[in-house]
Amino acid sequence: MGLISSRFVTPTMLERCCAGSLSSRAIGYTLLTADGRRIGVVKDLLFDDEAFEIRYLVVDTSTAEFPVGPPLVVLPATLCCEDAERKVVSSRATVEQVQAAPSYDPVTAISRAYEETVFTNFGERPYWPL
Repeated sequence: MGLISSRFVTPTMLERCCAGSLSSRAIGYTLLTADGRRIGVVKDLLFDDEAFEIRYLVVDTSTAEFPVGPPLVVLPATLCCEDAERKVVSSRATVEQVQAAPSYDPVTAISRAYEETVFTNFGERPYWPL
């Protein structure tokens, strides 16, 4: 199993994986916290190359309404829901969770330990069997 950027996913793969509450259109949308504060902009989506599911949203936090240390963070896709009409992705994440999120580096492969940290930070259960 591996995670791949939406930049490397074919249109056919995008159609196959984006049947849930998120789609590839979400790239460029504003991402909001549970209380409606702007976290930033969805910069990329990370896909599971075996299950063909969106696992994470990569968020550019430079336009956040509150201080966020890392310039890029990932949020589990299970926290998020797209509103294509408003061009917004709403999340159940709190400001505190976003501020405590580990930094994301797009040139470094995501390890299982990193994923565990992300899921723990956001209070979500991992997608893999425990």
